Amino acid sequence: MFRQAIKWVRANRDLLIDVSDQIWQFAELGLEEFKSSKLLIKTLSEAGFSVSSNVADMPTAFYADYGKGKPIIGILGEYDALPGLSQKATPFKEVLTEGAPGHGCGHNLLGVGSLGAVLAVKDAIDLGSVSGTIRYYGCPAEESFNAKGYMVREGLFDDVDIAMTWHPGNLNMLNLRSSLSINSVVFKFHGRTAHASTDPQNGRSALDAVELMNIGANFMREHMITDVRFHYVITHGGEVPNVVPAEAEVHYFVRAPQRYQVEELYARLINIAKGATLMTDTTMEIDFLSGMYNTMYTKVVADVISNSMKKVGSPRFNKADMTFANELKKSIPKNSLEEYYKFIPPDMMEFGKAILSQTLNKSIIPPMGKGKVDLGSTDVADISWNVPLGEFGTACEILGSPGHSWQNTATSGMSIGHKGMLTAAKILAVSTLEFMQNPNLVENARKEHNIAHKDKPYKTPFPDGLKPPFRRLKK
Repeated sequence: MFRQAIKWVRANRDLLIDVSDQIWQFAELGLEEFKSSKLLIKTLSEAGFSVSSNVADMPTAFYADYGKGKPIIGILGEYDALPGLSQKATPFKEVLTEGAPGHGCGHNLLGVGSLGAVLAVKDAIDLGSVSGTIRYYGCPAEESFNAKGYMVREGLFDDVDIAMTWHPGNLNMLNLRSSLSINSVVFKFHGRTAHASTDPQNGRSALDAVELMNIGANFMREHMITDVRFHYVITHGGEVPNVVPAEAEVHYFVRAPQRYQVEELYARLINIAKGATLMTDTTMEIDFLSGMYNTMYTKVVADVISNSMKKVGSPRFNKADMTFANELKKSIPKNSLEEYYKFIPPDMMEFGKAILSQTLNKSIIPPMGKGKVDLGSTDVADISWNVPLGEFGTACEILGSPGHSWQNTATSGMSIGHKGMLTAAKILAVSTLEFMQNPNLVENARKEHNIAHKDKPYKTPFPDGLKPPFRRLKK
């Protein structure tokens, strides 16, 4: 049965690569992935899946079912690109379309690797090897907004028994590390315009309020735990110096290891913003864009995925791949791998150094990093608080390649990325079949998840009535 799923992915590699490359060419930003989602829906519909589109108030969000009954296994797919990362599939910087988005996080691979998995499981269901329901989740806007959180809020995961996902990376490894919880919020200040030189006494500067808020936030850094991350950018600060700005706004990310820590810090940040209005005689409104939880993985699911990775093996790169990778490596900063060493246990340091000396990871890495926290955030986390979930990565990039980079856009559009994607499809398919033929694993995963969340109930991070933030999309 497992060999049949691997065989199906291998036999249909050209189909999967073609869909991935089309999405790579589309390179659509979050909540605007119309061509990408349409192509995925078409492929699933033609394979016999029942598709529910335009879900959770997002035109590019959908889910697709095949089979019937329990267990229901959900596989997550993403397909949004990043702004300004257009790049040809070449090992040197060469823009495909000036100023256009690009798949610098490999979500063209992510969405199609998951697609390949559900299609391979569908084949096993048709052959009578297993029974149950396989579900593909089309999740938009992972890079910018918590689309999965809106899908959770709509109850779209309420009946799911197990959820699994993967992410293109530069290591073939199970992910055990948590992520940072986050709030993404815009503070808008309103003042009163005036001539900045001849009539300054009648002006009330919204930009002054923004700057004073930022000063307060920066002084607040002294009184936060060290794992907190504050980032901000002034998204509007006025037009010309001789006009007092009546409107200004600043966009903040507030991140911390736990959701309750974000909420506490966010409350303090709001007070700082209120203080800025008092100092400048301005008013303020808050545009809450998104909030996410920290990731909590389920060990039962992680163990199944880990075993599947051993069965499937790592991507097999050829001489052409290595030539491309070695040329691309010339553009990578020398100290780009330093961050990885803190996740390596002391007793595995020599092994870790040997792996990190490679240009392309060609082996399965033992799970590392349990109890550690990645400094990024992901909306996969909100699903992990509602459904037993596991996640892994496969080598689709060269070691040391920066996240969200043109280098990753390049490998996402050629055979290095393709091979990592096809490997991921096999691992997800084999893991799904393991759950479908072993009901005890599903039950144990749910028990573990319920115990872990007994005293940690999930509450949506969104304010009441919040809608997906189409208002923030550039016209």
